[in-house]
Amino acid sequence: MIIERIEDEMQAQLTAIGLRSENGLLAMHLSEIGDEAKNILELLTVLRAHAWREDEDAGQETLTELTISLEHLTGHVQHAIPILQEQLDIQ
Repeated sequence: MIIERIEDEMQAQLTAIGLRSENGLLAMHLSEIGDEAKNILELLTVLRAHAWREDEDAGQETLTELTISLEHLTGHVQHAIPILQEQLDIQ
């Protein structure tokens, strides 16, 4: 339910700035990009703490989580960019 509400809010924001409202896929990707970006920033903060404590195992575990988050972010970015380019008529 919360995810649907966030996507609905993103769709409303896109509509408010003049993008076609029928493109719910873009709203979903942008919502996921925002969520993943927050997660990545948190993981980078955790990584710094592990590095400061010289905790190699925890640092490497955090890097693994960071890698997965970056892959997830990349997937959504790769899908969102062509939609944005088409709707904004940019290359």
